[in-house]
Amino acid sequence: MKKSKKSELITFPAGERDDVRERLDSGKTVWTVRVGDECEKFEAGDVVTTEWGTDVNIISVENIRGGIEELKRVYEHFNELTEDMVRELSGYDEMEIITLEASI
Repeated sequence: MKKSKKSELITFPAGERDDVRERLDSGKTVWTVRVGDECEKFEAGDVVTTEWGTDVNIISVENIRGGIEELKRVYEHFNELTEDMVRELSGYDEMEIITLEASI
């Protein structure tokens, strides 16, 4: 898969940013759920930059239709979401699960 560098930034909510940064800096994979205008912004193979300057590879993008119940069914990390995150995501019918890792 050819990777394309995008000038696009990928941002994270303030409450998640430190954890995401730590995981990426440790070479771990990160999953993020995108909704609204953030959907269809990234594709597998893209290389984008975090707001703190780390280039990351978009490994996969999974489209979810069917709201929070479908997300709960297919997202293996659903139990890691806070109640506030679940409440916010409950307002959307369409979402994307993006898998990413730091670019080497």
